[in-house]
Amino acid sequence: MADLHRKPTILFVDDEGRVGRLLKMMFRTDYDVHTALGARDALAILETVVVDVIISDQRMPEMTGVQLLSQVRSRWPETVRLLLTGYSDLVAIIAAVNEGEVHRFLNKPWHQDELRDAISEAAELAESLRATREQVGPVWEGNQQGSHFSIASPVLVIDSKDDDRRLIRDFLARDYLVAEASSIEEAIDQLVTDQVGVIVSNTEVGRFDVGALLEEVSQIDPAVTTVAMTSEPHGDAIIRLINNGRIFRFAIKPLSFNLFRSAVGNAMREHHRRLADPRILRRRMRSDFSADQIRHRLLDRLEVAGGFR
Repeated sequence: MADLHRKPTILFVDDEGRVGRLLKMMFRTDYDVHTALGARDALAILETVVVDVIISDQRMPEMTGVQLLSQVRSRWPETVRLLLTGYSDLVAIIAAVNEGEVHRFLNKPWHQDELRDAISEAAELAESLRATREQVGPVWEGNQQGSHFSIASPVLVIDSKDDDRRLIRDFLARDYLVAEASSIEEAIDQLVTDQVGVIVSNTEVGRFDVGALLEEVSQIDPAVTTVAMTSEPHGDAIIRLINNGRIFRFAIKPLSFNLFRSAVGNAMREHHRRLADPRILRRRMRSDFSADQIRHRLLDRLEVAGGFR
């Protein structure tokens, strides 16, 4: 039985000792705080301490934050991972979402309230992940490279380029139920009528940035996972998609279909895990919208975002 009085355990990793000391003073009232001066120290702590949330700097001498968080994801998948970074390194950002499954990016210097909110959310997620792991252990422990993971929930492919969309549709149809949309309007129709499990979407559909759509979908149904695609990746845009749109994987066009198949398979596996997550189930029950309400919410959110008519 879980200790209801246990403080969540968080681990800050930064090669600047003063940063770790400052963060420890900031959070020690509400959390059991550990600090590490680098990846080696962090891994040693993780070997002996059950850590709920790890917050790592990106630029460190012996191992980057992304490399560290990728190891954490592989060895301690229920530890929620946050990355602190003061710059936009495109390769590192893509690796962070695809290899480290980073929950949030946070900028250095950080805003105190933003950091507190992100850690609080991550600690709640970690608690839920541990509870869910007991229920869906076989899924969690399955092939991490996973070629596919079939489930009745459809995959929705959103891409305004007909050839690209049809190629992806035909490729995924071997393993999944596939719906498709060539416009934001069609995507909303599919989201309203189908219980979509995974969204595979270009970052721009027509001239519309899909970030606002993905952000609202994540609020309406947090069990949905997303694989975003683009032929013109930009670091800041990807960070916004991760932090706001909650994308799960990122792919660069032209697609490497072996990597893409693995990305979709892992996204479907994560969708399945979320369906068993008590925290997400509670949110879904409280968010039992009708089809018309979902449509209006999506349209209203896109109108506010400016760029949908």
